[in-house]
Amino acid sequence: MKRTSVLMAALLLAACGQAGNETGQSRADSSEELSMLEKAAIEAGVIPDARNVSLSGAFERQSDLGEDRFCAVGSDESGYQIGLLAVFGPDSKCEGLGAAQRNGEDIQITLDSEQRCSFTASFDGVALRIPGNLPESCASYCTPRAVLGGVSFYLVGEGDAVARSTRGRSIENLCPGS
Repeated sequence: MKRTSVLMAALLLAACGQAGNETGQSRADSSEELSMLEKAAIEAGVIPDARNVSLSGAFERQSDLGEDRFCAVGSDESGYQIGLLAVFGPDSKCEGLGAAQRNGEDIQITLDSEQRCSFTASFDGVALRIPGNLPESCASYCTPRAVLGGVSFYLVGEGDAVARSTRGRSIENLCPGS
């Protein structure tokens, strides 16, 4: 039993050590290979290989307060047009349009339908996570008592066609056709 605990602890430490290199770059920016644990999990279908999943698609998250939505139309090469809606109740929300560029798991998002708001989100092939600390200009996309920081969305459908069906509240089509 003690031997199993030591092995599990070693595996967890090894996995944590693979999150980035010494300079803080993401794995996509460095020449690091996937860890043995990550490779095994991808091969077993436990986690997706984020390098092979496009950001293009529709993302959602359900809660008691409402349905959060994010969509992206485009490609890694040419960039993405994005839209998002984070709901905090019937009259409380954050909603905006903009663009995104992908660099591995890092997604540089710039909202520009109100004040310019730029930040780096993360995408692991399943979830898109917005950091908790955002520039003050991001508040222009939110009603009072709503905040965009810390919101996450989960991939529910891949491709531009699915993304174009994503609806907002004040913005009818979050990812309209070109």
